[in-house]
Amino acid sequence: MAVATQPDPYAQMTERARVMWSLGDFTRAGAEQVVVGERLCRAIDIHPGQRVLDVAAGSGNAALAAARRGARVTATDFVPRLLQAAARRAEAEGLELETLEADAQSLPFPDGAFDVVLSTFGVMFAPDQARAAAELLRVCRSGGHIGLTAWTPTSVMAATQAIAGRFAPFPPIPGARSPIEWGTETRVRELLGSGVTELTAQVLTTDMCGISPAGRVDFNRAYVGPTKAIFDRLDPAAQQDLATELAGCLEQFNRATDGTLVAPAEYLQLLAIRAAV
Repeated sequence: MAVATQPDPYAQMTERARVMWSLGDFTRAGAEQVVVGERLCRAIDIHPGQRVLDVAAGSGNAALAAARRGARVTATDFVPRLLQAAARRAEAEGLELETLEADAQSLPFPDGAFDVVLSTFGVMFAPDQARAAAELLRVCRSGGHIGLTAWTPTSVMAATQAIAGRFAPFPPIPGARSPIEWGTETRVRELLGSGVTELTAQVLTTDMCGISPAGRVDFNRAYVGPTKAIFDRLDPAAQQDLATELAGCLEQFNRATDGTLVAPAEYLQLLAIRAAV
């Protein structure tokens, strides 16, 4: 008698995430964070000719920053539309960029294939954190560099995600960890472990802007896939309640005094060197 196999909960989470990030047009939201990729590539000191991989690259901010420095760059993501946007951006700038659809938890490259492995606000959302971290290490050569950014637990991103998750929670997955934990040095050291040396972490900020806090909520509803997915699951009254709470949360972080939104968005930039293997 055949024994029924249980579905892999991480695989289910990954497929759900793929669907959500395919909604809207995240390229619009990602465009305001170009500075993050530029800072990261400068901090790592990427050189021309180096082999660079951008994992969960989205529309390619970090990948394009590396390509501008003359590196040989491959951008991967599990949403084809985002990679297409990255390719269009590269073409517009006259940059060489290879794109490949791939899951951060199962990268289709041999061991040690890259000199530098990057991810800006990308790999942090992989459901199986340990597996994703192992893949970052596997594809980076001995002595190569790993550079990551992730929203911190005290960031505006973490605060708004907590509110949205309370309104439309998904069934809990045993063992699954919050993506925001990637924004703590302790968790990243735990994930990368002895696979890296000289890990350094620095808290930086970028800006989240909008015509107003409420206008930014509308923007996210339209263009940020996971936010759009959560709103779409709610009835009209709950949608209004969620929009009101999110706008109030953004106002708490807002430094603008003219009715617009300019909210500092705190993130952790992590740099490490791949240990000898």
